[in-house]
Amino acid sequence: MRPLGDDPGQRADRGAESARTPQLGPVARRMIDAVRKGEAGGLFPPVVAAGPEGTVAIDRLLSGDADARMVAQALHEPRFAPLLDLWDRLDAWCAIAAERYSAVVSAGILDITNADIFGPAVSEAFVACAAGRPHYARDRVAEWSMRCEEFLTLFLDRLMRDMDTCWPDEPAFRGPVVGLWAHGEETHNGRQRVLRLDCAGGGRVAYKPRPASGELLFTAATGTGSPASLFDLLNHAPAASGEIRLPVLSCWPGAAPGYLWQEWIEPPAQWGPIRTSGPWKLTGARLTPRESGRFWHRAGSLTAAMFAFGITDMIGGNVVTGSRPGDPEPLLYPIDLEIYFSRVPRLYDTGLLHDATAEIDQHHVGLERTARWCSAEGPPVCWTAQPTGALRLHRRRGPLTREETRNVVTDTDGRSGYGPYLPAMLRGMFDAWTLMCRQRPAIGAFLSTATAGHHVRVLRQPTFRYFDALVPRWLSGGGAAPRPAEPDVRFDRTERDQLRRMDVPYYVRSLEGGPVLSVEPPPVPFGTARVAARPEPEGGWPPLKELLEGANLTLAGLGVALRDAAEHAFDDVGDPVATDTALGVRLHLQSPAEGRVAFDWPEAGRRITYLWDRTTVRLRIDPIDAPEAPVEPAPAGEIRRRLLRLDRLDGAVRVPWADGGMSDETAERRLRSLTDAGIAWLTTVVADHGWPGRSLVGAEAAAAASRLLQHARDHLDFRRHCLELMRDAAERGDLPWREVAYLTDELRVTEGLPQVYGTKFEPVGGVLVPWPVEDPGDVDHRRAALGMEPLADHTDRIRRRFPLENARPAGGETP
Repeated sequence: MRPLGDDPGQRADRGAESARTPQLGPVARRMIDAVRKGEAGGLFPPVVAAGPEGTVAIDRLLSGDADARMVAQALHEPRFAPLLDLWDRLDAWCAIAAERYSAVVSAGILDITNADIFGPAVSEAFVACAAGRPHYARDRVAEWSMRCEEFLTLFLDRLMRDMDTCWPDEPAFRGPVVGLWAHGEETHNGRQRVLRLDCAGGGRVAYKPRPASGELLFTAATGTGSPASLFDLLNHAPAASGEIRLPVLSCWPGAAPGYLWQEWIEPPAQWGPIRTSGPWKLTGARLTPRESGRFWHRAGSLTAAMFAFGITDMIGGNVVTGSRPGDPEPLLYPIDLEIYFSRVPRLYDTGLLHDATAEIDQHHVGLERTARWCSAEGPPVCWTAQPTGALRLHRRRGPLTREETRNVVTDTDGRSGYGPYLPAMLRGMFDAWTLMCRQRPAIGAFLSTATAGHHVRVLRQPTFRYFDALVPRWLSGGGAAPRPAEPDVRFDRTERDQLRRMDVPYYVRSLEGGPVLSVEPPPVPFGTARVAARPEPEGGWPPLKELLEGANLTLAGLGVALRDAAEHAFDDVGDPVATDTALGVRLHLQSPAEGRVAFDWPEAGRRITYLWDRTTVRLRIDPIDAPEAPVEPAPAGEIRRRLLRLDRLDGAVRVPWADGGMSDETAERRLRSLTDAGIAWLTTVVADHGWPGRSLVGAEAAAAASRLLQHARDHLDFRRHCLELMRDAAERGDLPWREVAYLTDELRVTEGLPQVYGTKFEPVGGVLVPWPVEDPGDVDHRRAALGMEPLADHTDRIRRRFPLENARPAGGETP
């Protein structure tokens, strides 16, 4: 992108330039004045700086005199003419709409300087103009302006009609709308976005302009008469093996098909900092141990229901922890339930759990285990302050620093996720599953009448492929036809048409069957265009008939989900062998993929035991008072415990040694002694079991094994052998590729050769610098191929972590 900024060296010429340039119109001047007052920064990309753990943190929004001058200078350039036209058009629309819809929207809301509404569209248009592709910006920004006007007009027409016809008679949702906010991420069906309405009555409502209606089918709260939804039905059914509670919320269809309204779920009262680092603070739900046990039992019930009904795409952001007015107990709520009755052979396929072997390394799942600083969302283009004081506009490379998380739940002892409460989580899954098995006829009867008029979203390609095609096109102006990033992937005409509009392609299918339908933008009704058939996924397109009929609701059908839930949280489980008499749960985990769990079922007089290994899940049913069968100890458990113990001993010596400049020779000798003993033992482990990867000992212990190997100075033949084993493990997803990079560099440095990935450092002149790198111009490409950050960012982080003083050379030692 061509530079923009308030460079002091350019200020002398600015007055003459302004004199030669026509004056800006009233809308642009009003926008510049709003930036000066700090009232319109959200209409432009944010200013960012380095954040914790390699993230990019939002430092501020544009505001003040200097930023206003910069914006004014940019707007005088011809390339920003499409943005000025967009402002003029939308401002004229606001003047008309504010009067026309004054009965339902308060004064001052519909204003072009309101970043809550227009921020996403204006910021995208600004970036498109700044990218310097005049023809692209002229055509696309004009289309975006038209689409934005059409979308908001349609929304306001629906709001005015529905408030008089189908709006709930609840004080919280009383109009008019006193606040309006547009979601800044993906758009569908003609650049339409999810909107949030703040009602005069104090409640908040989400407007969802899409026909997929899973919220209505699964989570609608009790109305009058028959159950309002599947979860409502199950909540009011008699318990089978224990009480359950599934989340429901107020959601209702509009007066016409193709959209819906949904209660906005707020964070619970138990909200506060769950992690801090310098000036940064990450907030989330913090529950007492008692509250956590109840929360995870209920989250387990929801997890089982999602597995049973083939609900997927439950990644982070699509499920949130929250509470409803008058109901303070925190629950996990699905708030973007579009894909259901689809094939989910593993619990990982719901999106709730992170699958380390998946094609995309997406750890921002619905049940995220760790309070990481990185976010999965955020603006793709940002400003960065330059030494001159100018701001440079550029594509964001690192993940954005998040300030809150709605799907990482911690307890007041600082433990994250459900691992510390695994018995409660698994019991919640079991109690919901037994209830669904018992209620199978009622579920079938409900679905036989409730599915009419409902649609399910169909993902014809993984969403990441669409994003890979969209983002470069948006930033560069691209050609006429968006192309996939992968050479063996193809987009058909309907996908290309939607991508040209900068939409993520959207398709639905009726729950009564029929073709996959392309959803066209308003005013064309949805479902009017059939989509040419492409090869169906294994199992077929949703909705799957067998799930609608509940064919998977057998007692044995839960076993795979229990195994996956235990594997996902294995490293967080405090005691892998535990008995919770209050819950009636006996848990015995031997490795991430080996274990068993038994549930007491007093109502049936039975004990139900699920046993699993990597390939098989078995079910055993015994009398409830039968003696518990002995469990043979698994070698994997002892290997894991010893690896973690060696790692703790090493860290207790290595960290103070590194903090002290790596100059304590006594500590160094002790480290080498510990490492040599550990390598001698690891040699026998590798001979008997192969490389101890995640599937054998868990991610934490597998990382400890890698560190042990890196710290060794001798044993070259053994370490070369292990490097080949680690490459094989990484190929099958059993080990992060970065561990291969660490050992590769360690061996190269030991042999006196340049390293390949830049993971090893040496102290030079009181600071750490990378050991010489082979073909340094290509190192960032090699690092990116293994999912690693650029070397400059990594070096900066290492230096902040280890500010060396009086350090002696340490031959490539990794701190």
